[in-house]
Parts: sequence; C-alpha cells; structure tokens
Amino acid sequence: MNDFQSTESATGAEPLFTVAEIEQLTNEDVIAGRALGKMLSVLFLYTVVAMIVVTSWTFWSLLTNHGVDTGTEASSTIHQ
Repeated sequence: MNDFQSTESATGAEPLFTVAEIEQLTNEDVIAGRALGKMLSVLFLYTVVAMIVVTSWTFWSLLTNHGVDTGTEASSTIHQ
C-alpha cells in the first residue's frame, strides 16, 4: 500500500463536521449576512443624507454669496 491510500482511508472515514455543526454554521452565516446587509443599508442611507445636506449647503452658499466679498468694493476702497 502507498501513502495516498492510507491517508485517504483515514480521512474518508471521519467527516470534518457533524450535521449539527453544519446546520449551526449555516444559521450563523444567515444571521451574519442579514446583519451585514442591514449595516450596509444604514451606511448607504447615511451617505445619501450627508450628500443631500452638503449639496444643499453648497447651493445655498453659492446663491447667497454667504461670507464672500466680490472684491470690487475692497479694491475701490484700497485705491482711494
């Protein structure tokens, strides 16, 4: 007999996991998948809300020139 046959018979007789362990791992995998899906959904919604807030703030700032000096008034007072 060669080494391959003796190794095959030793590992083939005993499975790595029992049926109960496989079911438990499957259940835990489903729970982890749901948790990951919920986490990614919350992060996506947070990103959308943050983008809306920043876009609105930027748009409002551009419309009102909030805190921005056009430079014409400043240059005319300097040259006088």
